[in-house]
Order: sequence, then C-alpha cells, then structure tokens
Amino acid sequence: MRNLIKWFSRNNVAANFLMVLILIAGISTWLKLKKEIFPETSTSVVSVKVPYPGATPEEVEKGVCIPVEEALSDLQGIEV
Repeated sequence: MRNLIKWFSRNNVAANFLMVLILIAGISTWLKLKKEIFPETSTSVVSVKVPYPGATPEEVEKGVCIPVEEALSDLQGIEV
C-alpha cells in the first residue's frame, strides 16, 4: 500500500487521471440509474397500532382487536 501511495505521489498526472476516470464513471452511472420521486412498493404485511393507555389486555382485545379484525374480515384478499 505504501508503494502505491509513493508511486501516485511521484506521478501526480496518473493520480489526477485516475481521479477523473472515477468521477466520469460515477457520473455516468448516476445518470443511468432509475430515479423516482415516489417509487412503487408493495408490502404483504400491515401492522396496526392503537394506543389504549391504562387498559387491561381483555379490554384491548374486546375494544380494539376484535372490532379491527371484524372490519378487516369484510375486505377481499385480506387474511386476519
């Protein structure tokens, strides 16, 4: 590694040429990349979080979980 650094320090034209090649390669790759503002994504899992402070697990199940599951069971293509 030291020999490589010494060689580039003696041959500054080669070091600058290598830097220009790397910059050109990076810019040309960046221009070819597919860029989207809002990329299309698809997920197969949805997480529902409903805060219910101070409630017991039974209250959360009866007041939140069961109504949410019943509402989702009517939708087509959804497994609860």
